[in-house]
Amino acid sequence: MNHQITDRQIVARLEENELTYTTLDLQNEVYLIMSRRGGRIFGPFLPSGGPDGSSSVFWVNEVFSQPESFPTFLASGDWNLGGERIWMAPEIQYSIHDRTDYWGTLVWPPQVDPGEYTLERIGDDACRLSQEMTLQAHNIASGEKHLRLERTIRPAEDPLRTLRSYGDLVENVIFAGYEHVVTLSEADTDEIMSEAWSLVQLNPGGQLIIPASPHVGYVDYYEPAGTLQTIHPDHVRLQITGRHQYKLGYKAAHVTGRIGYVNRLEDGRSYLIVRGFYSNPSRPYGEEPGHLPGWNGYAIHVYNDDGNAGGFGEMECNCQPIGGPAGRSESTDELMLWIYVGAEERINEIAVHLLGVRI
Repeated sequence: MNHQITDRQIVARLEENELTYTTLDLQNEVYLIMSRRGGRIFGPFLPSGGPDGSSSVFWVNEVFSQPESFPTFLASGDWNLGGERIWMAPEIQYSIHDRTDYWGTLVWPPQVDPGEYTLERIGDDACRLSQEMTLQAHNIASGEKHLRLERTIRPAEDPLRTLRSYGDLVENVIFAGYEHVVTLSEADTDEIMSEAWSLVQLNPGGQLIIPASPHVGYVDYYEPAGTLQTIHPDHVRLQITGRHQYKLGYKAAHVTGRIGYVNRLEDGRSYLIVRGFYSNPSRPYGEEPGHLPGWNGYAIHVYNDDGNAGGFGEMECNCQPIGGPAGRSESTDELMLWIYVGAEERINEIAVHLLGVRI
C-alpha cells in the first residue's frame, strides 16, 4: 500500500496549486476528496488516521508528497494522479493512432484527462463533475466526436444491511459506500461508438476477484499474465503486484457485474473493495487489443503496472456504449463502490456474500 500519501498531503498540494476540490462524507466518518482537475475521486479515507492524516485506500501517486515538484508534474500534463477516474473508450479508437504501432502512437487525449471539468455540490450529500470534449477517432472509426460526460457521486447504503445475519457479519467492521452515476451523450449520431470507462487505481499486494462463468472468455492485451491469473470454476483470480505489466479483458457475457479486491492496510486490517456495475452483453462493447482486430465485447479490464508508472493495479469496467451500432445517443450507468475494513475472517465472509467466492 502507498503509505506515504495522506488526505492532508492531497489537500495541501491542491490548495498550493489553486486546484478546485471538495469533500464528500460517507458512512462511519469515511470520506472522499474530489478534484476538478482530471475529475478524480481520492480516498476513501478512514477515520483515526493520526496526526499526519489518513492514507487513501485507492492508490495515489507519491508526487503528492513533493510540494516542490508537484507543479512540474501538473505542467507536464501527466494524467497519473491516482484514485478513481473516468476515461473514454474504446482506447484503440481514441488513444491509439495506429494499431500497428501501438506503443509508438499511444497518446492519452488531454481533452479527456485532465479535461475541462466543472465541479459542483448538489445539496449536502452529492457532487457533480461534468465536461464536454471533442475527440478524434482512429482505427475502428474515423472523424471527430463531440461528447458530454456528467458524473454524480453520492453515498450508497450497505448492500448487506437487510440480511438477518447482518449484525454478526459486520461486527467491528467499517463500511462505506458511494454510487457514481455516469451519463454519456453525443452531439451527433454517426458510426463512431463511445463508452465511458471507469478505472480505480489499486494499491498492490492483494487479490482481484472476478465472479465469472467457467467458460470465461478473456484476452491478453500485452504479454500474457501467466501465473498471475488463475481460472476457477466460478471466478477469475488475479495477483496485483505493481511489478509485472499485464492487461486483460473479460467478455461481458461471462461476468456478473461485480469485481472485488482484497488487500491489507498497514495496520494489519483487511479490506475489501467491491465494484458493482451493469454488464450488458446485448450491447456492443467496442474495446479491442491492438493486435487482434475484431476481438471485442469485453466489459471488464484489469491492468497491472510494472513499476514504471508507479506500481499500481487497476480495476476497470466499461459503461454501456452509445453511437454507431449501439443504436442510442445517451446512456446512464450506476456504478457502485462498497468498501469493508476489519478482521480478515470478517472480510472473507463478506466477500462470500457479495462475490460468491471464498477467499
